[in-house]
Amino acid sequence: MLTVLPLDRSWLFRRIPPAGAPAESWSTVDLPHCPFVADLDGRSHWFGECEYQRTVTLPAETPAGRIALGVGAAMHSATIAIDGVPCGVHAGGYLPFEVDLPPALRDGQPHTLTLRLDNRDNPEVPPGKAYADLDFCWYGGLYRDVVLRCYPELHFPDPVACGLSARGGLLVRTLAASPASARLSLRATVANSTGTNLAARVEFAVLDGERIVAAAAGAPATVSPGVPAVVETELEVPDPRLWQPDHPALYHLHATLVSADGAVLDRRIVRFGIRRIRFSRAHGFEINGRRHRLRGTNRHQDHPYVGYAVPPAAQWRDARRIKEAGFDYVRLSHYPQSPDFLDACDELGLVVMNCIPGWQFMGGEKFRSACEQNARDLVRRDRNHPCVVLWELSLNETEMDEPFMARLHAIGHEELPGDQMFTCGWQDRYDVFIRSRQHGQIHEWVNGDKALVIAEYGDWEFYATTSGLDQRADPPSGNAHTRQRRSEGERGLRQQAQNHQSALNDTLASPAVLDGQWSMFDYPRGYDPVRAACGVMDVFRLPKFSYYFYRSQRGPKETGERWTGGSVVFIASHWTADSDLAVPVFTNCEEIELRLNGLTVARSGPDRGPAASSLPHPPCIFELPVFQSGTLHAIGYIGGKPVGEHRVSTPGDPARLNIEFDAMSVAPAPGASDLLIAHARIEDAAGNLCVGFRWPINFVATGDGILVGPSSVAAEAGVASILLRLNPDASGLTLQARHDGAAGIFVDRRELALPHTGVTPGPAATRLVPAERFR
Repeated sequence: MLTVLPLDRSWLFRRIPPAGAPAESWSTVDLPHCPFVADLDGRSHWFGECEYQRTVTLPAETPAGRIALGVGAAMHSATIAIDGVPCGVHAGGYLPFEVDLPPALRDGQPHTLTLRLDNRDNPEVPPGKAYADLDFCWYGGLYRDVVLRCYPELHFPDPVACGLSARGGLLVRTLAASPASARLSLRATVANSTGTNLAARVEFAVLDGERIVAAAAGAPATVSPGVPAVVETELEVPDPRLWQPDHPALYHLHATLVSADGAVLDRRIVRFGIRRIRFSRAHGFEINGRRHRLRGTNRHQDHPYVGYAVPPAAQWRDARRIKEAGFDYVRLSHYPQSPDFLDACDELGLVVMNCIPGWQFMGGEKFRSACEQNARDLVRRDRNHPCVVLWELSLNETEMDEPFMARLHAIGHEELPGDQMFTCGWQDRYDVFIRSRQHGQIHEWVNGDKALVIAEYGDWEFYATTSGLDQRADPPSGNAHTRQRRSEGERGLRQQAQNHQSALNDTLASPAVLDGQWSMFDYPRGYDPVRAACGVMDVFRLPKFSYYFYRSQRGPKETGERWTGGSVVFIASHWTADSDLAVPVFTNCEEIELRLNGLTVARSGPDRGPAASSLPHPPCIFELPVFQSGTLHAIGYIGGKPVGEHRVSTPGDPARLNIEFDAMSVAPAPGASDLLIAHARIEDAAGNLCVGFRWPINFVATGDGILVGPSSVAAEAGVASILLRLNPDASGLTLQARHDGAAGIFVDRRELALPHTGVTPGPAATRLVPAERFR
């Protein structure tokens, strides 16, 4: 059967200097890898050519068929060679590709594999726009997995690499679904790499856990050399567990390729969900006949210092952060993101808008052809993910001609036939129309029964409303915009939350069936030397006030097996002498009692004013007569009973340093690397965060991990954050943080044990960060 050999460890790496410059020496790296330490604001970005090299030796039991190199993503133009002889090229930085390798690898000897990559501006490779004019960053390197695939002579080919519409690998489609029964369409493609016709049949089995719930066998097929055969069948699944955002049930399809004499030739397993979706203006967005009005966000995939080189466990943490922020929908703007992230969305019940690379740029014929190929490869890669409900086969905020859009729309339906493909685009030429709030007319737009989705809201309309698509527009006077860092303090964080509240209230009153605020995380961009601080969390995944506003819009009874929900009570104040005396409390409770130093200020229900008329859970607003140092204490009530609380105390003088690891109960799978964010908090003697502390903190890591980026970090609003890269098979590390300055000497030292629990929530790898403390 197919043999897959992971090649994520022990690569030699070097950057290729410009002509005349001294050569770089080789260093040893593991994948995923970024060829430079990225600046948090996108400055000093490295562009050029680099090389990855390692030895490969095939095992003696390698099947007799094709040998191919599978690359999850390489940024963005690649040349592949074996023993110095080129054997393939690829252009495109976001989607996987496969290159056939020479049969000479079967000699049992070591061979040298080299990948040479180029990430410089290239108008023929989407997104095409020059980095200096782009509103996000691309990085470089081998930033996803690389494997050797040794196929048997008769095999299931890779869906992206096989080059056949709606074929390759396995395709599962839900034709009908109800609590009583589901009808599935199963399709498998079989390829023959020999010189003669071969006969085989495909046996299908659908498993719920370890239990087979349905099985079928396709008719025997004769597969000719170079002409793949398609085997299709349908089967019924009784009493199915349907995939829903609040109950994301998953199944596995096992497909076994069997020869005429009964020998097993190849086998594949694909995970899927049983669900039917529908988009219409009249009925909204439906899953399995149930209407959902989901709140959503937009995500860029980069992480501090490492760019796109983010391993599976860290991808999983991001998905969980999004779910726990109160969102059930995420747009993957503006390019294909990691399959590991989509796996997490499948498991958490996050629905996804999947996007091809593009932003405010249209190139020539080669660029257009690349966009079409990206559309095909994206659908082929992700078509079995139940989380993906929309396919943005459109170049974001780009003027596109009618034939180009028509071709992209048609490609979507060619690659995923049937009635479960919904293309979308920012021009009204697709199955679903997506419009940003800053472009206006979200209430007036009508096109028959076509559904409207608000792709973006909450940022640009408060930043430069008269500039259209010009991202270089001068920022507005004053500070009423949404781009607020945590260091802006209470005023800035409240302003951001206020903007999001009014914008969400407006989108909920529109005919839109889904909406996505901009954005989940702060992010760097190419055209501006200052990162976009419009995230509800910062680049180190620390929440701002607006994070708790969105979290409070989820119902108090909503939670999941793999994420935390429930009642929310959050006081949007630092409660210092400079604090506003109008104190909002974000909550999904029926009433809030606010106390100051133990005495009740008031007990109130949610605000029902014009800015909250459409919100599921408006905040409660309290007017305090004067500032009094001490503690604000909010208690939430449902049915007259207390169900949640939150305290905010006036911080005293700095007295201690406290390290906390942001592991979120997610540990890497055995043998996998990991990225882990750690925070050093400066606290007063009572444990209150000293939000005015902005001085440097020095970090030292020992054990199975290293610091990525600087070891001395200035605190922002009382917290200094760093990134740790954990070695494969790491068992633990020790992190020390120290401040030695005018405020005093503060030191903390923490050990982190790392049990291998897999890339799903399990036993906590370390104590969790109580998110409400990072206000």
